[in-house]
Amino acid sequence: MEEFHSHNTSHADVGGHHADRDRFIVRVALDGIDFTAVTLNDPLPLGRQILSAAKLRPTESYQLYAILANGDFEDVRSDETFDLREKGAERFIVFSSDRVYRLTIDEREVKWGLDGIAESVLRFLGDVDESHAVFLDVRGGTDRLIENGEIVNLAGGGVERFITAERPITYPYFVNGKKYESMRRMLTGAEMKAAVADWDSTHDLVLEGRGDDPDRVIGDDEVVDLKSDHGPRRFSSVPKANFG
Repeated sequence: MEEFHSHNTSHADVGGHHADRDRFIVRVALDGIDFTAVTLNDPLPLGRQILSAAKLRPTESYQLYAILANGDFEDVRSDETFDLREKGAERFIVFSSDRVYRLTIDEREVKWGLDGIAESVLRFLGDVDESHAVFLDVRGGTDRLIENGEIVNLAGGGVERFITAERPITYPYFVNGKKYESMRRMLTGAEMKAAVADWDSTHDLVLEGRGDDPDRVIGDDEVVDLKSDHGPRRFSSVPKANFG
């Protein structure tokens, strides 16, 4: 998270806030994590004052949550005061829905007001760096990697649990210009075909040659090493009668 430091004022240090005498600057986002700076003139604002300062009216139509310094979510009712100095909160998320979905990220509870949550939001809320990834905790099964750009459905019932761990090594390759990724370095032709939706069984999988190397058909049982010093391997789908 960004840090905002207080100047020399009559107020005590308020942690993550930029305080200038009676002015407190916080960040407010609506239905996401696109935060905008909002200025408050009271260190003990009501929930509705925070919403009004963010130009979100009528205030009773919104849900307000503070993201505390430790990453926890705390709901702030419209008529409830929130101590900006003691809580150490610098960010607030507002939802225009009256629904609340509960989830956990590394056992820390998060409340979300939309039925879908993006991978980028999970990374932000979990403070996940680029060397790590987010996984859906599958009890009794294999944890599922949340892909870049994926939106996870939260409306299935129950509390979804996410964990973070080191990002697995993946091996990219292209088929007909579309990018695929494998967590295994070695794949057979059949396995690569199986990864392509609606693969035409009348076509061959052809490895595109580099430089003077010719294109060549990859048989179903042939094993291809996806690791390459010259960038991802590229394949194409070619009608059997048209190749060779």
